[in-house]
Amino acid sequence: MQPPVKGIRKVGEADIEVKIKGQELAPLFDLARKTSESMNTLAHFANVYVSMDMTKPEYQVEVDRVRAAKLGVSVVDVASSVRSMISGTVATRYREGDYFYNIRVMIPEQHFTSKQEVENLVLSGNQGGYLRLKDVAQVIPAVGPVEIAREDQVNEVIVRGDAAGVSVGQALSELKGAVSKMTMPVGYEVSYGGQAQMMAEMQRAVLLILAFALFFSFVVLAVQFNSLKLPALILGSVPFCLAGMVYTLFLTGLPVGATVIIGVLIVVAATVNEGVLLLTFAEELRQHDNLTPLQAVINAAKIRLRPRLMIALAIIFGFIPLALNLEEGGEMLQPMAAGAIGGLALGLFVALFLMPCFYVLTAYTRRPPRNVSSSSSP
Repeated sequence: MQPPVKGIRKVGEADIEVKIKGQELAPLFDLARKTSESMNTLAHFANVYVSMDMTKPEYQVEVDRVRAAKLGVSVVDVASSVRSMISGTVATRYREGDYFYNIRVMIPEQHFTSKQEVENLVLSGNQGGYLRLKDVAQVIPAVGPVEIAREDQVNEVIVRGDAAGVSVGQALSELKGAVSKMTMPVGYEVSYGGQAQMMAEMQRAVLLILAFALFFSFVVLAVQFNSLKLPALILGSVPFCLAGMVYTLFLTGLPVGATVIIGVLIVVAATVNEGVLLLTFAEELRQHDNLTPLQAVINAAKIRLRPRLMIALAIIFGFIPLALNLEEGGEMLQPMAAGAIGGLALGLFVALFLMPCFYVLTAYTRRPPRNVSSSSSP
C-alpha cells in the first residue's frame, strides 16, 4: 500500500482527528504511529496520516556528566555555550528611526556541515583554559520533528483520517474501540476532533434545543388546556413514536447520527400537533354534546383520521428518496429520513389508538353538569 499524499489541510477539515497530548515527543510520536496503524487496519478509514513529521535530520548532544565534572564544566554551561554558538546570542540592538534590529552573534551556518565540526566547538572551562565539545559530550546523528505543535501549552500530535463507506459516528465508534485497547502511558491523553467533534457539539446543542422545546411546549399546552394532565398525556406519547425511529434504524442497520435529531424534531412536532387537535376536539364534544370520554375521543379520532393520514403520508413519501440514498452525498441525511419515516408511521397508531386510550383512562368519568332551571316556591 502506498502512503497517503500529504497536503495542506485546515485543522478540523478531516472527518476524524485523534489528538494525543503529552510532554515527551518520542512517546507522542510512537502513540501516533500506533494509532495510525490501528486506523489503517480498520476497514472504514481512508487518507490516514500523522501531523508530526519526524524526518528532519539533526545532531543530538549527550553530555558525559562525570567527565564534564572532572573538567570543571557543568551541563548548563555546555548547553548554553552550544546554543549560543549555533543559534546565536543577541548582543545588542541597532536602531534605525523608530525600528530596532537585533544584532545576533553566532558562528556561520556553513561551518556546521559535518559531525566533526560540531564536535570541535570550543568551550570555556570554569577553571580557566579551553576544551572541545567532544571532550565532554558525544554528538549523535538523529532525526527530529519538523515542527512542534502545542495546545494549551502541551505538546500535541494529531492523527487525521476520513470515514469511508460509513458515517462519521460509526467510524468514530470503531476507532474508540481500537484506541481503548492501546496502553496509554501516565500523563498522556487522547481526545477526538475534526468533523466528529463538530457533530458532537452540534448534537449537544440540538439536544438542548429539543429539551427547551419540550419544556415550553408543556407550558404552552398547560396554559391552553388549563390543565397539567392533558399536556402530560400528549408529551407522554412522544417516546412511543420515537420507538418507531429506533426500530427502523435497527432494521435498516443505519447509524444514529447527528441528523437523526432533526427527524426527532419532526416526529415530536407531528405528535404534539396531532395530540392538541385530537384532545381539543374530544373536550369540545364532551362539553357540547354531553358525551362520555370514550364516545368523545372516538368521534374526535374519526374526524382526525383523514387529515392525519394525509399529512403523515405526504411527509413519508417526501422522505422516501432521502431514505433510499439515490444520489451522492445522501449518507448524512439517510438516517434522518429513515428514522422520521418509522416515527411518523408508528405515530399514526399512537395518535389514533394509544393516545385515545390514555385519554379514556385519565379522563374524568363524570359527565359535565347540565343546565337545569328550577322555580322557587312562593
